[in-house]
Amino acid sequence: MICFLIIAGGLAGMSQMAKANKGPEPQKQRTKKQVSVATIPVVKEDVAVCVTGYGQVNPVEINVISPQVSGKIIEKTSLKQGETIQKGELLYKIDATDYETTRQKALIQVKLQENQIEQLNVSYDRDKERLLVEKQNTRLAQSNFLRLETLYKENRVGTLSSVEEAEQSYNSLLDTEKSLTKSIDLYPLQIAEAQTSLADAKSDLKKAQLDVKRCTITAPFTGRIKDISIETGAYITTGTQAVTLADDSVLEIQVPLSDKDAFETLGLKTVHQNTTLNKDLECRVETITGNVSASLAAAVHRVVKYDSATRTLTLAVRILQDLPSQDTPSIPIMDGMFCKIAFKGDPIKNAVKIPSDTLNSDNTVFLVRNNKLKTLDVTKVMEENGQVYISGLFQPEDLIITTKLTNPIENTQVEWNPAETKMTGDSSPTKLSPGQVDVSSEIASSGVSLSGIAGNTGENR
Repeated sequence: MICFLIIAGGLAGMSQMAKANKGPEPQKQRTKKQVSVATIPVVKEDVAVCVTGYGQVNPVEINVISPQVSGKIIEKTSLKQGETIQKGELLYKIDATDYETTRQKALIQVKLQENQIEQLNVSYDRDKERLLVEKQNTRLAQSNFLRLETLYKENRVGTLSSVEEAEQSYNSLLDTEKSLTKSIDLYPLQIAEAQTSLADAKSDLKKAQLDVKRCTITAPFTGRIKDISIETGAYITTGTQAVTLADDSVLEIQVPLSDKDAFETLGLKTVHQNTTLNKDLECRVETITGNVSASLAAAVHRVVKYDSATRTLTLAVRILQDLPSQDTPSIPIMDGMFCKIAFKGDPIKNAVKIPSDTLNSDNTVFLVRNNKLKTLDVTKVMEENGQVYISGLFQPEDLIITTKLTNPIENTQVEWNPAETKMTGDSSPTKLSPGQVDVSSEIASSGVSLSGIAGNTGENR
């Protein structure tokens, strides 16, 4: 028994020594995971840049018509809100009886003042003729008085009473001449005062005539009745908002755009603190209110303002009614509709179109370049219909990865797969050209996770 134990112990010891002398066990081959991702080729093209803005349609001319006189409404238009009234048609009429009476009184005052002025002119001319006669009589009386006085004093011819009588006659005529001269001097002042009174009377007459005319209110232009708030028989006062007319022949939309879209994309320029418009700037208005759909030609009319707080430039766009539209709306474009305005800027050269979800949030895309995964910074040019146009430093053989990747490792080795893909009009890639690729990465070091994988096959290498 003891011998058996000794032999067993020796065998066990020899086995342990043999294991100790063996080299390290060969490491198991690292397992690689093969993942198929969809790609599209880099196709460069010239793209007409389109900037989109939104705004509300407003007529350029809106007129709130208020009466300029007060009174009872005796007649009004039969048209209702929303109907179109022609220029010169009756809107409403105010009772003008009191204003007609005032006009007649003012007319009488004008006639009286005119007659007074005429009488003053006649008296003026008559008194000037009388003054000439009075002056001649005064000179004769003076000559007679001096003659009689000389004869009486020097030659004692005549009597003292005759001298005194001649002197009295002369003084009387002299007083009449002076009085008449003063009266004549006052005539111009009296005529001027009468003319002032006549002007006041004519002004009152003109106002009375205007008040009579203002009792009949007509449409100042052809337009849509936007609001009417009067009734026949009601008393209306001056300044009451009775009717609101809107001229729908010229419609305007004020569109705010970011300064980047306005100055960089559309190429607007600022000269001496004024923003200049590009005369070739095209734009269209698309209605998006309710089920109405139309695309109408429009033109940028002016720059309204620039808001430094929001960094937006507001443009006034006017719809060109004389040009045909691409679509005929079921109802006309009207005041208050909300519209989308598309501005067509200068074309961008060498832009690349990709699905919207291919562009990462940090404006980068994943590429296959030289069989390795690369991350490329790009510039977003514009986005429309689920597609994004970008520009960047692409190389001729680059392929853009459309499969969603999360935190991929740069320079991960990529192997080609014979399958083919190409970019279609929608945001989903279809298998056509030039290829699907396999991203091979070691499980121990890859750290790559994928979502939306087109295909995934596991294979151990």
